[in-house]
Amino acid sequence: MDMIIIAAVGIVLVSLSLGLNIWYKRKMYHISDELTLLKKEKEYYSEAIMVLSDVHEIIYANKSAKILFGLNESYQRMTEAKEIQLKIDTSYPDDFFKVLKKAIERKEDSFHLQNVLLATEGKMRQVNIYVDKSEWNVNKTISCVIDMQPISPVEDKSVVKEAGSTDYLTGMSSQFLALSNINSLSMESEKSSDTFTLFLLGIDHFNDIQITLGLGYTNRILKSMAQYFIDNPNKNMKSYRMDGDKFMVLIKNIKEENEARKIARDILVSVGNIYRDNNDIRLTCSIGISSYPKDGTNATKLIDNAYIALNKAQLQSESNIGFFNDEYQAVRADDIKMNQEIRKGLKNNEFLLHYQPIFDLEGENLIGAEALIRWKHPEHGLISADKFLHVAEKTGLIVELGEYVFSEAIKQRERCDRTQDQNFKITINLSLKEMQVTALIPRLEMLFSKHKVARNTINLDISESSAMENIDKTANDFKLLKDFGISLSLDHFGAGYSSFKYLALLPIDTIKIDRALIFDITLNLSHQTTVKAIVDLAHTLGYKVVAEGVETSQEATILSSLHCDYAQGYLYSRPLPAEEFEALLSEGP
Repeated sequence: MDMIIIAAVGIVLVSLSLGLNIWYKRKMYHISDELTLLKKEKEYYSEAIMVLSDVHEIIYANKSAKILFGLNESYQRMTEAKEIQLKIDTSYPDDFFKVLKKAIERKEDSFHLQNVLLATEGKMRQVNIYVDKSEWNVNKTISCVIDMQPISPVEDKSVVKEAGSTDYLTGMSSQFLALSNINSLSMESEKSSDTFTLFLLGIDHFNDIQITLGLGYTNRILKSMAQYFIDNPNKNMKSYRMDGDKFMVLIKNIKEENEARKIARDILVSVGNIYRDNNDIRLTCSIGISSYPKDGTNATKLIDNAYIALNKAQLQSESNIGFFNDEYQAVRADDIKMNQEIRKGLKNNEFLLHYQPIFDLEGENLIGAEALIRWKHPEHGLISADKFLHVAEKTGLIVELGEYVFSEAIKQRERCDRTQDQNFKITINLSLKEMQVTALIPRLEMLFSKHKVARNTINLDISESSAMENIDKTANDFKLLKDFGISLSLDHFGAGYSSFKYLALLPIDTIKIDRALIFDITLNLSHQTTVKAIVDLAHTLGYKVVAEGVETSQEATILSSLHCDYAQGYLYSRPLPAEEFEALLSEGP
């Protein structure tokens, strides 16, 4: 009897097991129709596949996933692995697994992240991520497939459009979307006779903050400012991240300048309080404003004019508001015209050099001269350098002008050999911003060789403000020039920076004290004290000192009593054309 019961139970259990197995298989077939992850193996050839445990540890990864995330055979991140970030919607990009974990915790079922951004080493790639959280997964593992391929040609177009419309760093609408939206709004406004205004916000002294505190620090500032605009939406206002530290705000139907000024002031007050940390920096911003249709009828024109207005505002003061006006456009047009005329002048040999002599204060002997470029304009006559060099620097023509000055000055030094000894130097002003020293040296070598002029008879003059903008680069450039055999001087010293602490870092021969400290030295005791300090420090470091802009014998007497070495200025001579300068040299001491 017992055997019969046991046999019956066995048959029931076997039948139940077979039934459950069939039912399970049918259920699995049904689930396979629902899950997008159950593709054939060959479809995963270029896709990264991972299986995560219920605590989000990687327990399997295929070859593509290992390469992408820098995993070893045990599925652990290698120390040299690149950081991979994931960006979903308008959130900031963050560690891939951190963002994925949050997404998994928010969703109960399997899901698909379509057209999200995968970022590595500053480069972005559009991807699709499939996550399987099947209810039949007994071990509660999570399968993840990262599809690097576009789903279809139609979706590929939308991917490109979406990628360009969002700023990667901040999650805000990008400058590309700003161009598109403003052009569309311009066409709409033309039909409806509406107006709109652009407010371009820029952080004051942003480059100085970045140099001092680093890129990571300024990126946090930019993210905080972006979050302010994201967290404070306004149906009448659209905001965009432009380039660098710039943000654009677009507002419709502002009728009066006072209304625009009040809105700009409110923006400045709000954003001025959003970033505070233990560095206790004082963050200020300025705004440039342009309006449709007064300041332009298309996106490019309006944005350009907002940039011009912002630049003018920041040049005047911090926390400033500037409106574009036609005068700015006139100045810009003048610059464009002058640039064309400079280019034409170079072709037509309209430029020439004048030479201002430099004298020894002790014996009043001629020891050198400074070469100063002039422009013999066919309509406006002789033009001094301060009227056109700023345009040449903006447009890059400073390089061609510089080459002309070097060539002419070295030729002049060759002619000086007939009357002067080897200690006589001609000084040439050099723009380190535009001149690449490594490219300059071979050209100078050719000129020195061609004209048989000793290298140490040419002195290069670099302004203090230019030198101090990047002291490490300046020190390296100076060393290259010094090793080449050229004499170096720091011009306009004391005009603003007075960078005493950096002097010992620069391999210079001479300091030239700016005219600002000389013109009232007979009456200003403070300037006398400053000049004495500069002279004493320079002599301690082994440098000579030139006083610029000396115009009276009283100034010369005081400078001599302070042990200044040399002087130049109208007391001794105005800048002379080459012929008059050579005549002066032939007179002898």
